[in-house]
Amino acid sequence: MNAPTRANGPPSPIPWPPILMALTLAAGLALDAATRVSLIDRASSSLPHLAGAAIVMLALANDVWCFRILSRHQTTILPHRAASCLVTEGPFRLSRNPIYVSHVALIFGLGLFLGSPFTLLLTPVLAFCLTKLAIEPEERHLLAKFGDHYRSYMARTRRWL
Repeated sequence: MNAPTRANGPPSPIPWPPILMALTLAAGLALDAATRVSLIDRASSSLPHLAGAAIVMLALANDVWCFRILSRHQTTILPHRAASCLVTEGPFRLSRNPIYVSHVALIFGLGLFLGSPFTLLLTPVLAFCLTKLAIEPEERHLLAKFGDHYRSYMARTRRWL
């Protein structure tokens, strides 16, 4: 039996996004605890807490929107499964990776909400790791599967925002 081609097989056998998000949050909170550093004094200001909560809510709302669109097109929402359809509507008009934008925003928002400076500092590392371990393999998969249609989408739509 032949190994699956890049077009038919998954972009990656490992679901990197949830793993990377959990590692980022855990590392940030562990570094905060080890250094006893906090971003905010809850008694003096609730603005970072409220801003973080708002960002978390917006990120989750965008995720729900993305999941509904992907479900309507009967393609996977799982990063370690092969795509069956190229979706370019809704939030996918603004970004080729709106779910990953939500993931980064969610971790950033949690960092603010929890007053975790190390989580905030690790958020760009999360974005870099998502790019290398999830986005780039997905792009290779989508190019192999959808060819010029995906190239055209890449030309008119940014990777992030």
